[in-house]
Amino acid sequence: MKRVFYFSGHRLTVFHWNGKALAGACSFESNEEGYEKFRQYLESSAKTMTGMLLDVIEEDFRKEVIPHVFGKDRRAVISRLIDRYYRASRQFTYSEIQGRLKTGRKDDEILLGAITNPELIIPWLTIIDDCDVPLSGIWSLPLISKSLLPVINARKGPVLLVTQQVNSNLRQTFFIDGKMVSSRQSVINQDAENISKIGVHALPEVERTLVFMRNQHHIGDDEVINVHMLGADEQIDSLDSSFDSDDLYHYHIHRIRDVSSRLGISGTEDKFTDGLFAYMAAKTFSTLTHYGNKEEFRRFYYSLASTALYALSVITVIVAMLMTETSISDGMSYKQSTVLLKERTNKFKAVYEEKYQAYEELFSNAGLMDSAVGLVEQIEKNSQITPMDFMVELSRIISQPKLGLVYIDRIEWSTRQLDSTKNTSGSRAGSEAVYKKTNTATDETIQHVAVVSGRIPVASSNFRESVNHINNIISVLKENGRVEEVYAIDLPVEVRSERKFASESRALNQNDNKSADDNVGRFSLQIVMRSQDHA
Repeated sequence: MKRVFYFSGHRLTVFHWNGKALAGACSFESNEEGYEKFRQYLESSAKTMTGMLLDVIEEDFRKEVIPHVFGKDRRAVISRLIDRYYRASRQFTYSEIQGRLKTGRKDDEILLGAITNPELIIPWLTIIDDCDVPLSGIWSLPLISKSLLPVINARKGPVLLVTQQVNSNLRQTFFIDGKMVSSRQSVINQDAENISKIGVHALPEVERTLVFMRNQHHIGDDEVINVHMLGADEQIDSLDSSFDSDDLYHYHIHRIRDVSSRLGISGTEDKFTDGLFAYMAAKTFSTLTHYGNKEEFRRFYYSLASTALYALSVITVIVAMLMTETSISDGMSYKQSTVLLKERTNKFKAVYEEKYQAYEELFSNAGLMDSAVGLVEQIEKNSQITPMDFMVELSRIISQPKLGLVYIDRIEWSTRQLDSTKNTSGSRAGSEAVYKKTNTATDETIQHVAVVSGRIPVASSNFRESVNHINNIISVLKENGRVEEVYAIDLPVEVRSERKFASESRALNQNDNKSADDNVGRFSLQIVMRSQDHA
């Protein structure tokens, strides 16, 4: 189940998607009463994965040309452009390199976008954060509408996509060869109850946009523009009668229900396209967000980490169960063999006692069979020891939300057992414990011994945060009643007195063009955990 918050500037609509079927929808007005109802809705609903889709008139786009540079230089150039045009909206800005010019210095073409009035969105985001909802991203409807072009066969050449998500607004987005150039939302005075006369209201707005595109020299004077419009069944006649194709403008009208059918979705109303775009937004949950920063999506990342750890735990349990099943099957075979060997041994012993001389040579191997029986029994007992107990307990500990993101890459597991004959109450103080080979037939305590290697997120040049993060992991491990020892083998930031100070954050400074370096934030811990009833 996925949930999308579609915000049109005056109203926020919630769409619940179960696969490709719309499971339900509800709306909240942008006022104090609407905010309070929205808060009550979130507090009473499940904390499912959620995304926000924006379709507001206060969204601005512009095309710019920048030098063809890479890495920090490119980021610096883009940052200066954002400061120039959208300084007050920096948190809600977007940039996309769309290619290179074919003449001159062959500079890069870049599309910039921004929400020019963030105050429209902040009240909703505040409520979402207060209610601990895992928000996965904030997307722009004009940018997402690019995914609709292949569905309506409009990927090539100049294309103007005209859609209506709410009764009073008309969205027009212009593309060239599938790359977005600009988008505008215009207000139309359409009757809320009668939408059948959309052609009369849309015609002047579309003509105004087409003239603007030619005046901006985005296309040539004699180049054909394909205008694709989506409408409800009751709007098709009005659109057909209002828009006539000619040598420069080709008009294509699509029924909303036909497009929904091509996407395979069901349950949406055919009146407007808000539900259709909400579904397309739900498909982008695994992609990068258009707006917002990492702080707004931290709960979503924690949720993904928790889900991954849970899946790892389930896999570990399944593997352990398979190993246990194998051990049980082998143990049953061993047990059957043991019974058979015992029966045969008893028969041999009886015959041996009755006719010793005659059968002495024949039964000289009876002692070897007795040893085989003991060996089978010992194998059966030792088959009880598996890593399942340690894996499940470790997964439960490190999946706690207060530990943040922790990635486990490798676990080296073994067991050991205290030697009670050499660890007596009279042993000299300070002497090290003596261990022996694990034997489940004895009552001495068995311990899991594992070297756990993994990674934590490391902020650039923030040594204290790295130290606090790894210390928090060690503290939580030590608080567990079954963990007896935790020893740090390697740390991301080495501050122990017996070692030379070192930090991996230098790697971040030297390679900051890589967003995620697998070698950054690595640690290795040796964990000794008391076993649970030899399991």
